[in-house]
Amino acid sequence: MNENRINIMEAPQAPAPAPVETPKVEYASVSERFVALLIDYGVVFIPTQLVARLLLKIFGPVTELWQIVAVFAGINLVFVLYETIFSCSDRVTLGKALVGIAVVKKDLSGPLSFPRAFLRAIGYYISAAILMCGFLMSFFDDRRRALQDYLGGSVVVQIRQRGWGERLFVRLLGTVLLLAFAWTAYSQFFGGGSITRDFYVRRANEHLGKIAILEETHRALYGTYTNDLLRLSLLSGDPVQFQRDTQKALYRKGFKIGVQGDSYKISAQAQDAQHTPVYWSSK
Repeated sequence: MNENRINIMEAPQAPAPAPVETPKVEYASVSERFVALLIDYGVVFIPTQLVARLLLKIFGPVTELWQIVAVFAGINLVFVLYETIFSCSDRVTLGKALVGIAVVKKDLSGPLSFPRAFLRAIGYYISAAILMCGFLMSFFDDRRRALQDYLGGSVVVQIRQRGWGERLFVRLLGTVLLLAFAWTAYSQFFGGGSITRDFYVRRANEHLGKIAILEETHRALYGTYTNDLLRLSLLSGDPVQFQRDTQKALYRKGFKIGVQGDSYKISAQAQDAQHTPVYWSSK
């Protein structure tokens, strides 16, 4: 008869625990981040610029340059607050939500704090100010971190899996938005849609109107028009201030008054970046 003896000195071997799989972290690609940023840019800047243009159009005749600067500063402050609030405490911006990415701490331990999110939002402007080099850093970083991520101590990760169709859509959308962004930037700085350009051109035309009034005054007093701006400045009552206003409103080159009989034509250039030509004629 066989006996099965149990050695009570040997404890039974516990089964080995199953290996715990750590979730694989996928960092957001540059194209995904770019699409999300442009969506967020549009969410803030399109409505605020429409409101700004409306306000500046209503108060156009009395608008000063510092007021335009203040409007642009306010728009950018709204963008900074938007990015800050929706990049901390488990919140995401609309653009990142649509793309499926989120901002977290660089050690992946959780969401950013408000101060860190604020530094990250300011980092967008620093990245742009150094000729976009801050954004280009993401092409050379293994976790796609840009300058604003280093300032905020953050990384941008994917929060949901996407199929090839959605990935293709994001890339196409990124291309379209990039072209639209480039065209908008070109129009603002070199085209005819800039609020700043409109301000300078309007101010130049207003000053030409003042010169035209002085021309009519000169004719009433002396019977003729004149092409001498100095004589016209003396008729203004404050020639020093008139000269200052002229230098502020008109580009120093290109100013000309042409007088022919009972008519005159004033040609000048505004002080905008393109030196837009402006004209005033008696007929």
